[in-house]
Order: sequence, then C-alpha cells, then structure tokens
Amino acid sequence: MVVSRIVTFVILLWLGVMPAWGHSRMALFLPDDTPFWNRVALFARAAAGDLDVQLTVFDADADRLKLLRQLDQVSGTPDRFDAWLFPNFLRTAEDFLVRCQRLETACILFNSGLADDRPGTPRHPNPHWIAQLIPDDTGSSMAVTRELIRQARQGNTQRPITIAGVNGYQADAPAIKREEGLRKVVAEARGVKLKQVFYTDWGARQAYIRTTGLLHRYPDVNVIWSANYRTTNGILRALEDKGLSPGRDVLVNAYDINPQALNQVSEGRVAVTAGGHYVEGAWAVILAHDYLAGRDFQDQGLVFHTPLLIVTRDNVETIRAVLGRIEQEPESLYRVDFSRYSRAANPDLEDYDFSLQDLLRDYQEVWALEPGSE
Repeated sequence: MVVSRIVTFVILLWLGVMPAWGHSRMALFLPDDTPFWNRVALFARAAAGDLDVQLTVFDADADRLKLLRQLDQVSGTPDRFDAWLFPNFLRTAEDFLVRCQRLETACILFNSGLADDRPGTPRHPNPHWIAQLIPDDTGSSMAVTRELIRQARQGNTQRPITIAGVNGYQADAPAIKREEGLRKVVAEARGVKLKQVFYTDWGARQAYIRTTGLLHRYPDVNVIWSANYRTTNGILRALEDKGLSPGRDVLVNAYDINPQALNQVSEGRVAVTAGGHYVEGAWAVILAHDYLAGRDFQDQGLVFHTPLLIVTRDNVETIRAVLGRIEQEPESLYRVDFSRYSRAANPDLEDYDFSLQDLLRDYQEVWALEPGSE
C-alpha cells in the first residue's frame, strides 16, 4: 500500500498537480485555468478542506487531448481516486463515464450536461455515475433575456426590439441550453425579433469579429445577447470601435459573476449578468463526499440544477462588495464552514441548498464576526 501511494504521488507530480492527503480522494478535472475555472477550483478546495477530502485538480490547458491523456494516466494509477468530478468539455464526458463504469469509480458530471442521452442518465445504466450537477442555463438565460427587453423598453413600452446573439461552441451543452432560453423568451414576446445567433469559441477575439459583422449586417440591432463574459468583452470592444455606446445605443448582457462583469454592470456598460455557477465545484465535492460516506441522495434526485444569481444595477454593489473580498483574499472563503451543507455531516439536514445567494449570506455572517469588520 505504501509503495502504491508513492507511485501515485510521483505520477501526480509528473502531471503537474499536488495532492493533499485526506480521508477520501477525489480528482477534479478542469478544462483550463481561466478565472472562471480557477473559482471552481477555489470553491471545491474550500469544501474539500472542511470535509477531510483529498482533492487533486487537473488542468487541461484548453486541450481536449490533454484532458483525455490525464484521464488515461489517472485511470492507470495503482491507487485510484474514490471519485471523479468533471465537466463535458468538448464532449469528453462520455469517455469519463465509460471509464468510471469499467473501474467502478464514482463520478459526477458538473457544469455542462450531455448533448444527448446516449450514455443514459445518472445511475441508469451506469450505477457509478452518481449525479449530474448543472447550471440552470435555460432558466437563467430566460431571466437575462427578459431583463434585457425590459430595460430596452424603459420609457417606451412599444419600442421594437431587435436582438442578435453571440454564443459559444454550437455543440456545447451550455450554449445549447442558453440559446434555448433566449429563443423561448423571444417567441413569447411581442415586438421582439431575433435576427441571428452567431457562434464562437467562447473567446473575446471571435466575438469581436462576429459582432463587427453583425453590426454591418443588422445596423438596427439594439440588443446583443451574449453567452459568456469573454464573448461580452469582444462585443463591447466591437461596439466601441464602431462608435456606439454600450448601455445606451445597444444593450448587452454578460454571463458570469466576476469582478470585471460586476464593474461593467455598475458602470452601465452591461445591463445584466448571471452567474455564480463556479460554486458547483463545492457542491460536486459535497455530493461525492456524502455518497462515499454512505449518505446517498437519491431522495433529492440525481440531476441538480444550480440556480444562477441575476445581477443588475439594483443589487450589483452588494454582490460586488462580498465577491470583491473573496477575490482579494481567496483564503477568506475557507472561513465558511462548507460541512454545514453536507447531509452526511448533518444527519438532520433534509434538503440541499445549492445557491450562491445563500452561500454569500453565510460568508457575510462570518465576515461580520471578524474583528475590525464594519
């Protein structure tokens, strides 16, 4: 056993990750080290620390093949992980699901679901696929789209609204679900036209190019719907280079809750943003921990839809104050006791509450108790 742990340690060092020994061992696979995925890792590590979980984070550097190589390497270690936590980055989830069934390793798919149901659903037919945890992409997109239309019509309820969309990869589950929410609202709204949805690699550069083109093709556009914060950055730059004022000439949304998006909302350049689903890193750790501890959650369901927080100028300063502190002092998140969200750690806890809003409330309570807090 000692030899196998040494071999595992050496392999993990070779992969560029550092384990921290705990009671159960989990592998968290992330597509990249962008700010969003770094927050996923931060929240996951905070939860792991409170639940005596050894969490090892793997970063694929936005490389699908590297992610699959990491899966191969981890699968071949003599002392395997108790659970794998992973998104469906460029349709890699099915490879993970096949492997976790063969190796009888518990696994949780989070952040992005499957484009179809070929591999089944959690527990069916694969009993080791214990849960799926995904953002409420459709519902949040509907809320964002409604808010864009509402703000576009302030002072003129009869104003015609012309929308163009800038999405991510057309095959990615979040892109599909978010576009579904956009189209549902447009279909129900009077006097609203969706001209076209353009697809990108989720990055600012391609979003800039698509936006430049759509402004030439559709000069009457007064709302541009965006699929994430990076596409928003490209949209904003394209508008400004065209001599248009975001927030006045054209309304734009973002799709994340990070310092940049919050500043954009506060400045009025972005009308509304939704996000906070990086907390799924913590929730995935908690679900896996509870399952491994013998507290199954089938009574709660097997597919969890994480509610996203909607931020406008009405609540942005409150949200920015709390998240700003976490951004400046990431270690402050470790003062929140994530074990309070675990049903295994709290036998009397009946329901999971996987929302950023309640987590931030708990964080504020801890913050208020600190010496020197106002």
